[in-house]
Amino acid sequence: MRRIAFLRSIEIQQTKPFLTALEARLQREDTEAKLFYTDGECGPDDFPGESEKIAGDISADELAKKVIGWGAHGVISLSIADENALRDSVVRRRLETVGIPMVAHSLAATSLTANKWETKRLLEEHGFDIPPGVLVDSDVLAGRGLRIPAYVDSILIQTADMGYPVLSKPLWDCMGAGMVPLADEAELERHLAEPHSGNFILERCVSGEICSVEVVGARGQYVVHPVVWQGPAEIGPVFNFGRLRYVAPRREADLAFAPVAEKLKKLAQDLDLHGAVGLDMIYEDGIYRILEINPRVTGTTTPCIASTGFNTYDCLLSILDGTWPDEADHGHGLQRVCLQFPVRELSPEFVRDLTRELDVVRTQSLNIDGVDHPNVIITCELDDLAELPAKLESLWQRHEFTDRSFLRQIAAAVGVAVPEPAETAVATA
Repeated sequence: MRRIAFLRSIEIQQTKPFLTALEARLQREDTEAKLFYTDGECGPDDFPGESEKIAGDISADELAKKVIGWGAHGVISLSIADENALRDSVVRRRLETVGIPMVAHSLAATSLTANKWETKRLLEEHGFDIPPGVLVDSDVLAGRGLRIPAYVDSILIQTADMGYPVLSKPLWDCMGAGMVPLADEAELERHLAEPHSGNFILERCVSGEICSVEVVGARGQYVVHPVVWQGPAEIGPVFNFGRLRYVAPRREADLAFAPVAEKLKKLAQDLDLHGAVGLDMIYEDGIYRILEINPRVTGTTTPCIASTGFNTYDCLLSILDGTWPDEADHGHGLQRVCLQFPVRELSPEFVRDLTRELDVVRTQSLNIDGVDHPNVIITCELDDLAELPAKLESLWQRHEFTDRSFLRQIAAAVGVAVPEPAETAVATA
């Protein structure tokens, strides 16, 4: 029997139901799976195999020893965030020395894409649109090493040339951590005078819609998922699980994205990516500006799979066992609309009616910094979009499960007018 280890550093429940869907394949291929995870808990229905919780600060060498000690024949990285993706890239190097293959990006590719400034230069070299930025060296700023009296003035001038407002972003963090909005030169001067523990970027804020895309593959064959939309950009970090995230047809935006998708495939080939990456972007007036590359699976992996039927986790398993690239046509793109949005609570009555009346991918309550954030993910056939807002309105009349503003956002996303409550009451009477 073959043994495959999976590495994970946030709640495994965020992979449901598409990771657990691998159970049939694992049984068919006589494969035993084990999850090594650091966060949350893993119950018998959360993963298609056994599991072991490990320390959150486990080193790459210690993790490699655990995988080897279990007798793994191969390993797949599902870790989030970037620092854990980097750890897994180091694990890959350690395992290469003993002949154990691993699906994770190379150390060179992960180090490059996890660094926001290096990512900017990479994207610019490949012809992508990016927001302008300035790199700030915290050692020079603090007078450590060579003293450069004009350094602060040079930063102020470059930033003025770039234009305000700007965001201060740490090089090595993700998901909005450490971001500081700066409205003008006075705020920037105060920010530069503060102590900084590392280098950072000053990036001009750009308006538009926040969106993401996942690219997955290896060995020259890559699939670019449809765009996941996440609402208007704001000055400062955004909490994604408090917003509507959706995948739906948008003709003009889809046409504008087609050439970007082809360039992303070329970028993936040049980096020799080995697994999945997620890119965060802002879209406005037909232009996609790429903000960063996350060298790993992301929070949008589930909506991507639900809307296309192309299972990222199944692809990772195929990369590991050598059956990828498979030369099949994976370019069918969007098959269904997918919507993820917050709800007030996941009461048994609401979940019962939701599951009975709509196509539910997952209901889940995420615990972030000790606070629960219940949300749902649903899908809808493209031919049934016209009925979706009325169905949600009917559910809302009975359960008031979310803020009404989300019903209006969903209706706009699928291109259907919001039904009047009175009309819904008559229709469901």
